[in-house]
Amino acid sequence: MKKLILLALSLMLISGLKAQDCEGYFPVKSGTFIETKNYDAKGKLSGTNQQTILSVDPIASGLSLKVKSEQFDNKDKALSSIELDMRCENGVFYMDMKNFLDPGTMGGMKDMEMTVDGIDLEYPNVLQVGQTLKDGDIKMSFMSGGMVIMNMAVKMYNRKVEAIESVTTPAGTFECYKLTYDMDVKSIMKMTVKATQWVTKNIGAVKTESFDKNGKLVGYSLLTAFKD
Repeated sequence: MKKLILLALSLMLISGLKAQDCEGYFPVKSGTFIETKNYDAKGKLSGTNQQTILSVDPIASGLSLKVKSEQFDNKDKALSSIELDMRCENGVFYMDMKNFLDPGTMGGMKDMEMTVDGIDLEYPNVLQVGQTLKDGDIKMSFMSGGMVIMNMAVKMYNRKVEAIESVTTPAGTFECYKLTYDMDVKSIMKMTVKATQWVTKNIGAVKTESFDKNGKLVGYSLLTAFKD
């Protein structure tokens, strides 16, 4: 009986240590709800993203998450709904790169077969100003009847931690790390944008600004609701 109790206590301790190692820049609690609204350069609403953590399960070196991501247009009409696979391992959070795909394209291709390859985006649990973060990319092929209809690729690179700043959004005021990065998007055409993102502990991105190659603002997003 004592051995069983000791075993149970050991498992609880290991589980607690895993959860602590995964306290990074994304929530890891089942049921957590995140809403982000997107705006064009003039401040006009262009769409809404809502994410709900469906499940959080222990794995050998951390946690595995299932996240439902829903996209809506500026009139709250549903565009797409996909399930993302995310995980925390050894103090690093890995974000599914499907999170950065165009929702309109994903909605239009939802009934097609697809193949996916790439490298998940890493967010270490400990960030420092001056730090360089690893690249992330995803390559997808959409097929119908065995024939490739369209290829899509997204790459995020030149990711750097620039500063610590306080950011206020409709969801509150947050102490954030300011990150910058470049992103290439290839489908029918190629587009390159430069972006600045502010991330905070246990939530993730609270604000993102995107710029064209000439440095002109093309859009931004703000965290508008968070419930854990």
